[in-house]
Amino acid sequence: MSKSTIALVAVIAVIAAACVRDNETTSTTPSLDLTENISVDESAALPVKDLAYVQLNGDSAAAYFKDAVIIDVVGDTAVLLEKDPSMSRLIMYNIDSGEYLGEINHRGQGPGEYRVILGAFVNGKDGSVLLPNFDNPSVYKYSLAADTLMTTIDRKMVMSMIEPVGGTGSAINVATPTPDGLKVLQYDDNYALIDSIEVDGFRGGNFNLLWANAGNVGVFMMADTLYTFVPGAMQPLAILKRGNYALTPEQDQETTMKVMDGAHEIEVLRPYILVRDVQFTDGKMLLTTMHDGHKYSDIYDMDNGSLIYRNKYERLSTPSNIVVSCPDGKTIEVERLFAKEGKWYGIVSEDNVAADSSNCALVCFSL
Repeated sequence: MSKSTIALVAVIAVIAAACVRDNETTSTTPSLDLTENISVDESAALPVKDLAYVQLNGDSAAAYFKDAVIIDVVGDTAVLLEKDPSMSRLIMYNIDSGEYLGEINHRGQGPGEYRVILGAFVNGKDGSVLLPNFDNPSVYKYSLAADTLMTTIDRKMVMSMIEPVGGTGSAINVATPTPDGLKVLQYDDNYALIDSIEVDGFRGGNFNLLWANAGNVGVFMMADTLYTFVPGAMQPLAILKRGNYALTPEQDQETTMKVMDGAHEIEVLRPYILVRDVQFTDGKMLLTTMHDGHKYSDIYDMDNGSLIYRNKYERLSTPSNIVVSCPDGKTIEVERLFAKEGKWYGIVSEDNVAADSSNCALVCFSL
């Protein structure tokens, strides 16, 4: 990790977040003991239901991407965010045919243009997407179907490059560091401020926290508790027990200094269990962790906290990775999973698709 990356991550890590269990809440918070997984072997390919596999295709160069994640699925349209260093755009595909439907790509510094997409929030009710700017007090609202600027929303300036998380159906959460800890501003589907949350005494770091999207709601991990947000409150989603394998704020600061002085990041982080991605729906949680120089994508039953599936992989840059079994007996390696309303979606990279194809594939299934 470069020093410039550390500086950015240090800012990004000073945060907190949100989630609802597909608009349901549980009476008890499941407790997952991650220390028990250290000696657990990898599982066989995961049996899934209603598996659908479609090759992504299109007649223009815009249909192809290098580094993208699914940010939402609305009706028969999947919306992907490409985050390649040379590109920051949204791409739409039909989830049944794989057909390229269009893009939102307005990089620049003029009216209606953005420098980079830090957060994108799809509103399925009117087919729009909100793109908040981090360097000026405005939010652009584009039409997904027509790739046109519908309106520019003025807002109070928030001096933060922290990625906003959440969704138009729950709350869009923006983290702002304060002298006493952290304040989370919450916005509705018109980017109007609806509430806020104070997290007093919060201490950030580079490696020991999680602030991300699970589906299209936000998640925040502080100490060993994983939270979701509803307007005005944080709700515990799960207790992720790491014991002595947890990275404390003090150890996080020491690790950051070692990396800045030239130490190998992976080597100094080997002893710890770091939580790197979360997705959940319909009582099942996908949890991606990093430990001992490897990544692990595990699936849990949230009703009893039991481990259902485990996959170990080497590509640390990949947010999540599982292997599913097909009805014909073959297996598919699925990356960058996204969960919503009982369905799981993921991307099959070019390395794992048919030899005569030159683009990724999209997979959908249920557990």
